[in-house]
Amino acid sequence: MNPKLIPGLVTSLLVFAACTSSSESANRDQMTAMVGNYEPPGPGVVRVRAGVPAFQKSDKLTGDMAEVAADQLVSLLVNTERFDVVERNQLEALLKEQGLEGIVRSGELAQPAQVRGIDLMLLGKVTNFRVKAEKTSKGFNLGSIPIPGTRGALGLFDINDKNSKIQVDVGVDLRLVDPTTGSVVAANFSEYQRVDSLGSMGVSILGANSQADAELSVDADSQGKILRLALDDCIRKMMPKVDRALIARAKAEAAKAPAAAPAEQPK
Repeated sequence: MNPKLIPGLVTSLLVFAACTSSSESANRDQMTAMVGNYEPPGPGVVRVRAGVPAFQKSDKLTGDMAEVAADQLVSLLVNTERFDVVERNQLEALLKEQGLEGIVRSGELAQPAQVRGIDLMLLGKVTNFRVKAEKTSKGFNLGSIPIPGTRGALGLFDINDKNSKIQVDVGVDLRLVDPTTGSVVAANFSEYQRVDSLGSMGVSILGANSQADAELSVDADSQGKILRLALDDCIRKMMPKVDRALIARAKAEAAKAPAAAPAEQPK
């Protein structure tokens, strides 16, 4: 190579790296910009006190991710401005004080009971959690560039290459329940799917085999990020039902309230 071309080549590589980093940051910012940002409650929506127990345990989540999912949900619910949320640990203590530890089992309401200090419970479970290598992409994918003079390409999937594409599929089921009656006030299911590069998603892959479309293992922080995106998607879709339910609840409470005594007339 001509030595005179080296400085220009280095500059080009630096510019390309800077643009790639900037693009990844922009994609990440765009992806998370609206997470936890919801329309304010409309007229007639009265804030209620809600508890969020740990999610149902399943083979879809590893380690303590059932508890992490509940904690993620708490922070998102607070941002809706529709709930005074009792965190998971506080809820467990509250139920224990009232002898109601068994009211929630495996993410389900086992028996109806009046819980002092709680109006509603939001029960959740993750029905699907899958991260896999994406074989093809609609855009420029370094992982599919053919290498001249070889039989293959520049790797089917490289966990260290930020341009490697992944696809996440997460199924989330949320139900807002009245613990006193056991009735479901509002519910929604969401199947969240996204295809993006490792750099833009900001996740860390723990392991993968060499086959395209292989299922991947991600670390706990990455699971939390992906769960937050899926939960936000489900809450966003569920919010109109929640608003209607809260308005109906406020009207019912107002109807049960005793009528105010007429003011005494001056003698």
